[in-house]
Amino acid sequence: MSIIRQIANNFVVPDLRNSATVVRLLILVISMTLLLPLLTDSPLGYTEEIYRHVVWITPVLLLILAKAYFVSKFIPALLNNKYSFFISYFSNLLIFVFVERMVLGNNDLGSLAQHFFLYNLIALGFMYNEAFRRNSLAPSVSEARLSALTARIRPHFLFNSLNAAISLIRLRPYDAETLLENLANLFRAQLRDGSQSSTLGQEIEWAKEYIAIEQIRMGHMRVQVMWQHQAPDDAETPHLLLQPLLENAVFHGVESTHRPGMITVLTRLNRNAIYIRIENPFTPPESSENVKPHKGNSMALRNLQERLALMYDYDAKIQSRELDGIFRVDIKLPYRKRTSDVARLFG
Repeated sequence: MSIIRQIANNFVVPDLRNSATVVRLLILVISMTLLLPLLTDSPLGYTEEIYRHVVWITPVLLLILAKAYFVSKFIPALLNNKYSFFISYFSNLLIFVFVERMVLGNNDLGSLAQHFFLYNLIALGFMYNEAFRRNSLAPSVSEARLSALTARIRPHFLFNSLNAAISLIRLRPYDAETLLENLANLFRAQLRDGSQSSTLGQEIEWAKEYIAIEQIRMGHMRVQVMWQHQAPDDAETPHLLLQPLLENAVFHGVESTHRPGMITVLTRLNRNAIYIRIENPFTPPESSENVKPHKGNSMALRNLQERLALMYDYDAKIQSRELDGIFRVDIKLPYRKRTSDVARLFG
């Protein structure tokens, strides 16, 4: 088991759904194809030697990419277990053998040995590089998770919510019960492993439970939210994507003034991407209308940016800006359907 664990740390299965990962793979393959003829003493010319490698590398690469797409779409659990490296390596090796023997009819042992060496050099080298890249992000991810906990569980929110529940127990027991149930659900969600993914539908549910707490505590007229949820509920998202951002919207956008505040949450699907926009009122700290100025805290945004980079590489983006009294956060995620039912079969 220790050997399997060591291999899993040194080699990882690359996420070939990610465009940046595919680009890195193509750069490696092209570089090796152009460089290898310079290192070998072949009677063929440089162009002929490149063509000889392209003939077998191209079909192998295309079939591996097609296999990766099929696995990620229908049996993604194969990518997330302790045997994923072996499953990926040997399935790709079968593709290599199939192309060499069945498609190209290559029976030359010398040529097969050279191609096998090059295949392993590219495959194992790329898996090792991806593992090194992920391991290099591990310290920042651990720091981000710790920061996320301190950002999410704000003491003032907990104490104010409990005080509101106490004050409502006699006069409005139903509201007090609802507040405590939502608070328990939120803390249960926050204590889950931050590395787990969630779904957009679950994130919307948790966000609505948080808003319900604030509306009971501060009043429905004070905290107003317009929901425009038009994206699929089964879209995969990082765990606790929306709630910390909505907490920032209430803390910095509504609580800092006596005026009612309208928070807008929009989600939509455009082709293969999920777009999320959160807007809240913004009152500059130096403004006389800001009766309770809070120092700007971008911890939640930084934490989310790091988690998006780890989960989606360059396929996900997050941007924030202030515009005419509005603070806006825009998030773009690749649309990946989470198939948790299949994952249980292989977990």
